[in-house]
Amino acid sequence: MNVQGRFALPDDRVEEQDKREGLDLRQLQDFVWRRWKLVVATALAVMVIAFFIILMVTPRYTATVQILLDPKKNEVFGAESLLPELNLDSGNVDSQISVIQSTNLLRHVVEQQKLTDDAEFGGAGKPGPFRLLVGFLFPSKLADSPVAANTDETIPPDVLHTITRLKSSLEVARVSRTYVLSISVTSEDPRKAARLANAIAEVYVVDQLEARYEAARAASKWLAERIETLGDQVRASEEAVTKFRQENNLVSASSEGKITIGEQQLSEISAQLVAARAETAERKSKFEQASLIQSSGGNIQAIPDVVRSNVISDLRKQEAEASSREADLVSRYSDSHPLVINARAQKRDIERSISAEVVRIISNLNNDYQVAKAHEESLAASLKQASGSSSLDNEVGVRLRELERTNTANKTLFENFLSRAKITSEKSNFEEREARVISPATKPSFASFPKKTLVESIAGVVGLIVGVAGAVALDMLNAGFLTPRALEEKLGVPVLASAPLLAGRDRKVDGKIITEPSQYLMARPLSRYAEAIRAVRVGVQMADVDNPAKVVLITSSIPQEGKTTTAISLAFSAQKAGLNVLLIDCDLRHPTITKFFKLEAASGLVDLLTGSAREETVFVKIDGITVLPAGTKSQNPPDLLSSERMKNIIENLRESFDYIVVDTPPAGLVIDAKILAPIVDKIVYVVRWGSTPRELVSQKLSEFGRDRKLAGVLLTLVDEAKTPRYGQYSHYSGYYYNKYYKN
Repeated sequence: MNVQGRFALPDDRVEEQDKREGLDLRQLQDFVWRRWKLVVATALAVMVIAFFIILMVTPRYTATVQILLDPKKNEVFGAESLLPELNLDSGNVDSQISVIQSTNLLRHVVEQQKLTDDAEFGGAGKPGPFRLLVGFLFPSKLADSPVAANTDETIPPDVLHTITRLKSSLEVARVSRTYVLSISVTSEDPRKAARLANAIAEVYVVDQLEARYEAARAASKWLAERIETLGDQVRASEEAVTKFRQENNLVSASSEGKITIGEQQLSEISAQLVAARAETAERKSKFEQASLIQSSGGNIQAIPDVVRSNVISDLRKQEAEASSREADLVSRYSDSHPLVINARAQKRDIERSISAEVVRIISNLNNDYQVAKAHEESLAASLKQASGSSSLDNEVGVRLRELERTNTANKTLFENFLSRAKITSEKSNFEEREARVISPATKPSFASFPKKTLVESIAGVVGLIVGVAGAVALDMLNAGFLTPRALEEKLGVPVLASAPLLAGRDRKVDGKIITEPSQYLMARPLSRYAEAIRAVRVGVQMADVDNPAKVVLITSSIPQEGKTTTAISLAFSAQKAGLNVLLIDCDLRHPTITKFFKLEAASGLVDLLTGSAREETVFVKIDGITVLPAGTKSQNPPDLLSSERMKNIIENLRESFDYIVVDTPPAGLVIDAKILAPIVDKIVYVVRWGSTPRELVSQKLSEFGRDRKLAGVLLTLVDEAKTPRYGQYSHYSGYYYNKYYKN
């Protein structure tokens, strides 16, 4: 069973696994936890800098006035105006903004307020921080070169310079999609800002009135000239009509002189003929209706003229009375009774009288029709005669009517222009304002620049961004590994344990300070450090359960990583477990183990390899473990360690000892550890927490991992006060873990 094989992953598979996992919120939480002080400190520093900058900047105040462009035009004088009206569509409303910002209008404000003598707007004094900032951000806003900008020679340079500065402090905008314009002026003096805003609004309103007044004067002048011309035309046309009538002896039938006697007579006959024809048609209709009813055997007495006849009405009353008397007599007497016969005879006489009266009425209808017809024919003959006589002067009439139409048109046009001239003259004296101030500017209570809250908020956000960027940069610039998880994910090898950095209070045992971790391990076998070394020893054994490791090589990348301390501690931990332990100092260049046990003068590994000493003279028993010191100095350590005799010595020592710990020089500097790797069982690679460069560790581990002898990595000198910042499960610390240790 190979633990290393289970943990080791190729680089491409590690990258794929990272991509699948995506963003780890716990890592983000850990990042915030360990760098929040830096981020907050950076944000506060930026905010403090912004605060001092605000204190150095001269405050600016903005006053705003609102103007209403009135779209309602009430024609007070009841006629369409000849004066130009203010067109308030979107484009024209926006164009009023350009009018307010125009040089001519602002010139009136500058001269009215005497701004050329003002220190802020007049003169070319030293610009303040605000103007420097605006000039840097918007170079075109502060055109302080009047000579270059002065294209109108009528405007003095100092006035144009002041207008430019005023324009840079002026802002005109339309309020949403309304007819309201807001005029804002920014100044270092709040009272001056309000005064200038109101002055610009007042000048604009007056300018609108003056423009309309000038237009009214021009319109009145043009109308007066036009009326004089039209009057001459009217007089000429009237004289032409009068002269033509006199020349053709045309007598007028009306006081206006428009109709002649012949035309009037013809018109009257035509009207009478129309009435006669209507009357004839009516009488003819009555007669034909009565004749039709009489010929068809209908009820002739139902004719309207018969019904309206008084005679017929009296006869019908008599007939009704006779019928009533007859019925009364028949009820009392027989049909042959003289009274009955007399009553019936009287009734027949009445019926004959009714029939005779009906015949007379029909005859009268015929007579009325004939009379109306004769009258119609008479009027038609008279009309024909009158038409024949008037046709003699048709040409004269046509010419007369032509002259009269011309005269009428000229008089109508003259009257219209005369009416317009009077209305325009009145409107030039009284005109409703098209623009008026609805909200005058008042003295602002707070500065509009700089906006302290906004600036501080932006500074805080910028500070947070800079702080986070700095924290990320620090994490990226950190060359070492900070968590076992990061090391395992990066290198694909297991982390056997994390050995803590022993602080001063942790080294104190029974009132004495223990300087060496190995001694501390013996004095505190249940401490966290002892547990870490024990985990290394167990991890090495579990790396290959079928073939437990006897010879364990300890190496690192660079010096000062705790490699030798780990080797000594591992040896004492194995000895505490009851094993016969041998500790070999193979660092022939800097034999730290030899110095630790004060064996510099004793014979050692070099003497054994060169044959200058026997085996029984080089091994030293110290505190329960056997130590093989480095021995005499050598000029060629790699050759000695790679010799066949070195292999034989290790093989022989396997028979004599249960556990052999080999301390070698750093693998990042020399090749001694790489030379010894083939003759050992497992390799423990020591990496200093947060210090050893990742690239160097990755390179050296790839060399040791080829023959699968790398058992794992030990993180040393871990600062437990900082480990929670790198993940809750980065190391075993905290209350729930500490209760299992006795430091």
